[in-house]
Amino acid sequence: MAGGGLKWKRTGNKQSSASTSSSASTQDTAKFANVTGTIKIDGSSTVAPLTGVAAEAFQKVSKTQITVGISGTGGGQTRFCKGELDIANASSAYKESQIKQCEDAGIKFTRLTVATDALTVVVSPRNTWAKCLTVAELKKIWEPGSKVTHWNQVRQGFPRVKMALAGAGTDSGTFEYFTESINGKPAKRSRTDYLATEDDNVTVNLVKRATGSLGYYGFSYYKENTDINKAVQIDGGKGCAEPSLENVLNGSYTPLARPLFVYVKNDAVKNNPAVIPFLEFYAADLANLSEKAKFLPLTAEQTKKLEADLAELKKLAK
Repeated sequence: MAGGGLKWKRTGNKQSSASTSSSASTQDTAKFANVTGTIKIDGSSTVAPLTGVAAEAFQKVSKTQITVGISGTGGGQTRFCKGELDIANASSAYKESQIKQCEDAGIKFTRLTVATDALTVVVSPRNTWAKCLTVAELKKIWEPGSKVTHWNQVRQGFPRVKMALAGAGTDSGTFEYFTESINGKPAKRSRTDYLATEDDNVTVNLVKRATGSLGYYGFSYYKENTDINKAVQIDGGKGCAEPSLENVLNGSYTPLARPLFVYVKNDAVKNNPAVIPFLEFYAADLANLSEKAKFLPLTAEQTKKLEADLAELKKLAK
C-alpha cells in the first residue's frame, strides 16, 4: 500500500486528520527537493499510520516513491531479514530468534524508537458496564482454553450478553505484547476462538457492530475511531487508568504501555540515497507527525536517544 494512502486509518465517521493530511512540515524541506529513489517499508499495522504519514509528507517535498505495507511485525520481520525491505515497522522488539534470522542472512540493522503506544482495549459504545477491567479479568477472557463466552462470566453484576472477540493476528507484535502482558510469559499464548487479524480496521468494525464485543489494538486506531469504539480503563494494580500520554508517563497505565520501532537495514543506508533523507525528515518532524497521526509523542529523553541513534546511522552513508 502506498504510504500516501493511509486507507487503513479511518473507519468511523470522524474527520481523520491523518487520512486527509496535508500537514505542512515544521522544518525547512527545500533540501529534500532533489532526493530521488524508492523506499520499501512493511511490518506493524500499529506503526504503519505514523510511518505512512511521514512517507506521505516526504513524498510531497521530494521525488521519492515510498510504499508502506501492513503485514504485521512478524510478517515485516520475515521480509526484512530476507533483504526485501529498506525499513520495517515493529510494535515489539525483535526476539533473539528473529535477530538471528537477520544475522544468518547477513542483514545488519539499526533499531529506532519512534513513538510510545498505549495498547487500547475497546468495547462497543453500547456497552455501559465494562468501564474498567483488571488484568486478571482480561486474563480470564483471553487465556488459552478460556471458556468465557458471556460478560456475566467476567464479573458478577455484568449482564449476560454474548461476547464477540477480536484482536491481533499471530504475526503481529501487538499480539505478542498483549498476550505476554495479560497472560504472562511465554508470549503468544491465547485463546484461539476469536477474530484474529493483522488489519486493526477489522477489529474496529467488529467492535462497532456487536454490543458485547471486546477487542484491542494500538492507541492511534482508537483515537481515529472514538465515535464507534469505546476505550476501557485498565487496572494493572494502581487503580483504573485510561489510555493517555499522561497515564503512560506517570506509570498508571500498566501493563499496556510500550515503545514502537522502525528497523533500518544498514545496507539500505549505504546504497539507497533516499533512506537517510527520509529518516532525517521523519525524526525532525516527529512531534508534528505524531500529532497528525494521533500517536503519543516521544519523551525528551527518547527524542535525544533517537537523535543520537540517527547520527550514528548517518555515518554509514558516508
